[in-house]
Amino acid sequence: MEVQQRLLKERELKIRATLERLRRKRHLLRSQRKNKDFPSVSVMGYTNCGKTTLIKALTGDAGLQPKDQLFATLDVTVHAGQLPSRMTVLYVDTIGFLSQLPHQLIDSFSATLEDVVHSDLLIHVRDISHPETAYQKANVLNVLKNLQIPDRLMNSIIEVHNKVDLISEYEPTEPDCLPISALKELGLEDLRQKVEEGIVKSTGKQIMSLKVDLSSPQLGWLYKEAAVQEVDDGGDDCIATVKVIISGAAYGRYRKLFLNT
Repeated sequence: MEVQQRLLKERELKIRATLERLRRKRHLLRSQRKNKDFPSVSVMGYTNCGKTTLIKALTGDAGLQPKDQLFATLDVTVHAGQLPSRMTVLYVDTIGFLSQLPHQLIDSFSATLEDVVHSDLLIHVRDISHPETAYQKANVLNVLKNLQIPDRLMNSIIEVHNKVDLISEYEPTEPDCLPISALKELGLEDLRQKVEEGIVKSTGKQIMSLKVDLSSPQLGWLYKEAAVQEVDDGGDDCIATVKVIISGAAYGRYRKLFLNT
């Protein structure tokens, strides 16, 4: 018994050390994503609700292989996708929730859910065909409350009703929810538009019209650092009006590079 206890204690210490390294690694990755000015969207929900299938449909990432099983996602992964404005966002595929599991007491869940706190927007995916979908929603919201998610995130959660193709004559039971089928790729354009609106609001990005000298690198720079929505040269070969969605930091760099000369 003493040997078993010692071995278990050693195992626990190794696991705790691994979790601490995982936290440090995720902190570094979050810092790098922030420095690159990519908005992040955490996709969360119960295990097997279709999170990975949805992210695959939104990003076209062929490397994602959704599985119909519990804990198919055991680690947080990040995948880039484009919104209607051509803005690039990062979708964070989080570990799934489970019923009858005290999330707040399990370090592994806390470590993986830390990414949610640092997101710009949350998507809550619900398997609307599941008989306990209402209970699952309440449990997810309770866990997020215990994680002390900022009010700005809690108040802007996009609730997605997935697997509506499995329900005959589906009728939404709650306001502001988006009915989709990630597998059939139904309702995704409405979701992308909703995500874009939420990102613009949460990040403080601006929609601007800029006068651009077409003989300079300005337009190429904007395509790289912002989301170019429209280019109107008005018949002028030298100057164009460019409509962009751009962050305050990126606009500051743009002004320093091209307007302060």
